[in-house]
Parts: sequence; structure tokens; C-alpha cells
Amino acid sequence: MTDREALYRAILDDPDNDTLRLIYADSLEEESDARRAAFVRAQVTLARQPDYEPESIRLRFSEVSRADPDWLNEFPLPDGIEWSREPFRRGLPAAIVATDATTFLSHAKELLTRFPIESLDLGVARLGEASDFADSRWIARLVRLSLLQGMGGSSAWRLLHSHHYLRLRELQIGAALTTEESATVIVRTPIFKQLTALSCRADRGGGMLVSQLTRLADPPQLLTLNLSGIRLNPAPLSQLLAAPALAGIQELDLSDNNLGASTVEAMARAPLPRMRSLKLQRTRPEEAGIEALATAPFLRGLRSLQLGGNHLAAPAALAIADTPNATQMRVLDFRENRLGDRGAIALAQSPHLRSLVHLDLANNLIEDDGAMALAESAALTGLICLDLGGNLITPAIARRLREHWGERVLL
Repeated sequence: MTDREALYRAILDDPDNDTLRLIYADSLEEESDARRAAFVRAQVTLARQPDYEPESIRLRFSEVSRADPDWLNEFPLPDGIEWSREPFRRGLPAAIVATDATTFLSHAKELLTRFPIESLDLGVARLGEASDFADSRWIARLVRLSLLQGMGGSSAWRLLHSHHYLRLRELQIGAALTTEESATVIVRTPIFKQLTALSCRADRGGGMLVSQLTRLADPPQLLTLNLSGIRLNPAPLSQLLAAPALAGIQELDLSDNNLGASTVEAMARAPLPRMRSLKLQRTRPEEAGIEALATAPFLRGLRSLQLGGNHLAAPAALAIADTPNATQMRVLDFRENRLGDRGAIALAQSPHLRSLVHLDLANNLIEDDGAMALAESAALTGLICLDLGGNLITPAIARRLREHWGERVLL
């Protein structure tokens, strides 16, 4: 066994040890695999800090953080198992998709003795397979479990009642969570209290889980909550925002819900002192909602605000540009709106947005005047990435932008 092989075995035995992974990267570089070594180091760095930190932005927009597609050819998988869309975790292949629980169990030993698997997406979790899955010692490796098609109450009870989920911190529930029983079982399972990230996406049944979360007097210490696309009604959301379950939330994703201005106005009044990232893409907050959001006390601590796809016009940009609450913001995403030149100029001239490192204004009907204001901005000097793709900018002004921003501008 070579030194590198021994290091890899040590990582399998101690998958949370980043020092071993960095030493492994050094060994890759010593063996003339500098690209993969840099990739491992970049992913370890990205895993250690939020994605709105300047170093994270810099790495995510550099080649060093992108895996070579050919790398996965070195790691063939058995039938019924595939690598996930983003298979690498901290530099090594660790995220898989299984068609069902039985398929995973039949290959679990082979997979988890070859790879530091920590993320599993299950296509189906049938009632008859749930107990065997929960009894498997291999699930002790999992940090993230995603149930792509949801589950009924009996399946949830059998699948999630296990003492083997020692590392599990992230749970994603997919479609078909259709009964109050399912939601009740999930919040009462032993693992629920250890979760730091919960996602219930793209299903009307997610509202039932929201109802359960709202009523919990002693909720888990959730840091991340993803409720995108669950057809969430304004009244339940307003109640959830004031519930103990959201007291420690740092990242909240409500995208693809038709919230409207009144719900966003209610959100602006909510006590969310620890929130650092808010996603409101395709939520139709209207200008009135954004104006209320600009006055929200939690905006002072916000580092990332995503407002893409909301048909917002210039007044929304003016509201964010004019608020002193935005001085700590590092990521601002207005992609696919209608800000135009007036909105772009307001953002470019704002004295409150000097901390921005990523500004996304793609597809916003911006023409040359707005683009020039961004090129000449004295406030946005710290930008690592400025996305102006899909706008109405002439070639001459595009050249000016490239002269000023270099590779930091996307056109």
C-alpha cells in the first residue's frame, strides 16, 4: 500500500478530519496531480465557510473549484446507483443517488468501503424496506439524507427511528408528503432534534410540516431551512416566522412561493437576528415588499439577498441602494428583473453597498448608461463578480466594462 493509499484509507476511517484531506492533497501534488490537489484544497475551504464570504466567492468563480468531468470515470458505480449532480464533498466523491433503499443496502458495504459517502438521495423509500434501512450500520456515515418522493407516516416512522444516524444533520423531504401523520412522525423522530438543515420542497404537503414546526416548543437548532416551492400560504408563514424553530435560522429559502407584498412586509417585522442568507426568488414581493424589506432590522446582519425572477423595476433597486441596513451585504442577486438603467445607476452609486463582492444583474434590460455607471462606480470596488449577461449593452461599452473589471465581469 502506497502512502497515498494509506491516507485515503485514513480518510475513510475518519471522514470529518480535514487535516487528512489536506495532507492527501499534498500527496496528489507530489505525484504531479496539481489540478486535483488544488480542487481538494478549494473544496475543503468552501466547506468551512458560508458561500457569501469573499474567499468562497473567489473560489466558486475560479477554475480551481471545478471538477474535471473525467474524474468520475475513475469511480464506476453498480446498477441502480449514480453519482449525484454535485458528487464531490471536500474534494472526494461522496454523494450518490439510489433508486430505492434495497438497492442501496445491497451495495452499501462495497460503496462505503471505497468512498467517503456522506450524502444519499433515495428515489423511493417503501414501507417494506424502511426497517432494514434503519437497521443498517452503514447509515452511520450519512450526513445528509434526501427522500426524493417523500413518504407516508408508517414509512417515516420505520425509516427515521434508528440509533445509527450518528452524523446525520441534513434531511430533505421530497414530493408526496401528503398527510398530517407524515409530518407529525418526522418531527417526533429521534433524529429530528439533531438536524441543522431541513428542506421540504416542491410539494403542497410541505405546509403540513410548516404547521408542525410552528407548534414545536423545543425545536432542533436549525441553521438552514428550505421551503421553496411548497405553495406556502401567507398566514402559516407569518406564524412560522415568529416560532421558536426559526430563532437560530441563518439561511432561509422561500423561493418559488407566491408570497406577495403583504407576506414580505410581515417578514420584514419578524425577529430573525441570526439570519445571514435570504432567498426570495420568484416570490412576487412587488416593490412594496422590497421597500418594507429594506427597513427590516435583520437586514443589518444579512450577507446574501437573492431576489431573482420577480419582475421588479427600478424602485426595488433604489430601496436596497438607499438603505443603510445593507452595509454588511456581500451578495445581491437581482437576476431576471426589470431594473433598467435607473436601477443599475442607483446600485452603482450607493454608499451602502461597498461590502458587495457579488452583484448579479443579468437579464435586467440594462443599457449603456447603466453599464457605464457600473464601470465607473467608486462604491463597488470590492466586486469579485459582476454578472451583466443578457442585457442590452453595445460592444463598445462591453469593451469598457472588460477594461475596468477584467475577468470579474460576465457579459
